Amino acid sequence: MNARLSSLLVAGGVVLAGIHTGSLHAAPSLEALAQKVTLLSTSLESNGNDAKIFLRVPGMVGQPGVQVLINPHRVVVDLPGVIRGTSVTRKDLGLLIHPLIQKARLAQFVTTPKPVTRLVLEVVPGTQVLVSSNPEGVQLLLTPGEGRVQARLEESLQPRVISPAPVLEIASMPPAAPEPVFLPKLAPAVGVKPLAALPSLGTPFQSLPQLALSTALTTAAPEAVQAPEAEKPHMAPQAQGRGGGRTLGEGLTNYSGSKITIDLQNTDIRDFLRILADTGKLNLVMDPDVQGNFGFKFTDTPWDQVLDVVLKNAGLGKEIQNGVLRVAKIDKLQKEEEERKKLDETKALGGQLQTITRPLSYAKVSEVQKILKDILTKRGSAILDDRTNTLIITDLPRNISVIDDLIQTLDVQIQQVQIEARIVEANKNWQQQFGVKWPETNSGNASITSTSSTSTSTPWVGTTAPFWNGANGFSSPASGQQAAIGWAPGIDGSTSISAPAGEMWLSFISNKFSINAILQAMETNGTIKIVSSPKLVTQNNRKATILSGQKIPYPTQQGGAAGGAITVAFINANLQLDVTPQITNEGTIIMDLKVEKAAADFTQTVNGTPTIDTKSIETQVLVRDGGTAVLGGVYVNNSTLQSTGVPFLMNLPLIGFLFRNNTKQEQNTELLIFITPRILRQ
Repeated sequence: MNARLSSLLVAGGVVLAGIHTGSLHAAPSLEALAQKVTLLSTSLESNGNDAKIFLRVPGMVGQPGVQVLINPHRVVVDLPGVIRGTSVTRKDLGLLIHPLIQKARLAQFVTTPKPVTRLVLEVVPGTQVLVSSNPEGVQLLLTPGEGRVQARLEESLQPRVISPAPVLEIASMPPAAPEPVFLPKLAPAVGVKPLAALPSLGTPFQSLPQLALSTALTTAAPEAVQAPEAEKPHMAPQAQGRGGGRTLGEGLTNYSGSKITIDLQNTDIRDFLRILADTGKLNLVMDPDVQGNFGFKFTDTPWDQVLDVVLKNAGLGKEIQNGVLRVAKIDKLQKEEEERKKLDETKALGGQLQTITRPLSYAKVSEVQKILKDILTKRGSAILDDRTNTLIITDLPRNISVIDDLIQTLDVQIQQVQIEARIVEANKNWQQQFGVKWPETNSGNASITSTSSTSTSTPWVGTTAPFWNGANGFSSPASGQQAAIGWAPGIDGSTSISAPAGEMWLSFISNKFSINAILQAMETNGTIKIVSSPKLVTQNNRKATILSGQKIPYPTQQGGAAGGAITVAFINANLQLDVTPQITNEGTIIMDLKVEKAAADFTQTVNGTPTIDTKSIETQVLVRDGGTAVLGGVYVNNSTLQSTGVPFLMNLPLIGFLFRNNTKQEQNTELLIFITPRILRQ
């Protein structure tokens, strides 16, 4: 014991002797480096095409961080150790207006353990940014340029490359000793030898006292305190566990303890835990519930891994803090951890509440209130006033700035999109008909005049010519009787056409035989083009609907039984456009579209009510600003060939056309839908 204490005193004395006496007052302390300062104001100075932004942060110690993001072009400036506060309002950020700056945002990026305030500037392409700092704050110089956006720190702020200095080493320790605590790189004082040059003490010892380690870190150069991650000394998991609590029941992912070989049977777990605690140089506290006999056999296994396996097998948990190993039932440790968390939450919610009011310009207070419910603490509240569109927020001061930044981000003007749709429907009809009409009376356009008389009452079949479609003069001299034959090979309405465009009359007349026929023909050709152009304007990510049409009435019988009351119902025949646009960062537009066109067809009716022809399309498309997309097209072609006539006679060669009606019809329908979105510039 005396030898170990002597080694500690010798090592501590060497470290203290290697530190210059005056450096304790000259170098900044860790508390000073971690001191938190607040952003007080922002200002902009315009000089021609250039712009200067000054962030007033008195007492800022750390160096600002700078990075560039694209889509959109943004310059991000991080202020380490700076609290955003409430001095800089949205109105102040709105004054940062310049041709190079499109928008400015300020937020508390990190709150603990070391706060970071972040300034984001949306700039035009080609902007060059130079960041410099002084005791009063940070200055950004923005100048126009070409190419990509660039941002850099002033040369005096660039990190310096420090050549490696001799490292104080600690005497070698036996394998069972814990990992050594590495010290920052310090230049040895004059007349003091590094520890490696001292004779080996030959005895194991604990880590250096906390006083010696703190003093060494405090008097080290700032470059050593803020060394890059790759140059920071590696701390063993065991050393890290001693400084803070561990998660209950969580095993070590990387075991670095000394390897042990042990083989025990029916051994009390309390005795075994004492062996492991001695091996790991830890103090041990065991709960009275830790009991039981177990068998153990491990070969060349790290002692910390053995500890985890044994505790897991026994249903126990551990807690390592400040060099003390505590073992208890897992349920008990979990319960204590939950109580500690509740206590921490209670402490975090302590303090005086602050109330602010925030009137909103573009966002609705009811929608913002729903979002704030997840941001407010348990003591916070957000009350809305619909009449003035104002939020009344009450919460802890540390959370007010976060909420204020969120409201500033949400309450912005939303871009609007104009959507124009063109629905083109073209119908083309062609019809050709040929028919034959066999007249039965001497009337109408086919009337003939007798050569012997001006009378128009010439019969269909008579005893004297002229007459219609017949033969007579077949008489018997003995009896004085006459015989006549009349025919009509086609009845009006079957072989003839209803509305011929032209007719030609063929007639053969004699005093005993007569044939009269009228050849008919008709051809129609028409094109109908219907163009519908609904147009609407809506905000980004907001659904809009435009509708134009009519309601067609039709009678219905109540109760569905005869004798019930007759009422009038209506069916819609509308042209409707539903669209939800989304503007992307690239300036293109994604649209969820539904277009429906329903029209009444009065050529097909049921009890006087027309049928409804419906055409619709529902899709999602990506279109550039001002571009036109063809959503879809429907092309329908109907061809009809029909013949009506007298059986057998209509199929006779050469003269069969006299006994039939031929109809040829073609109908073409084409439907195209075009969509053109445009972003409205304010």
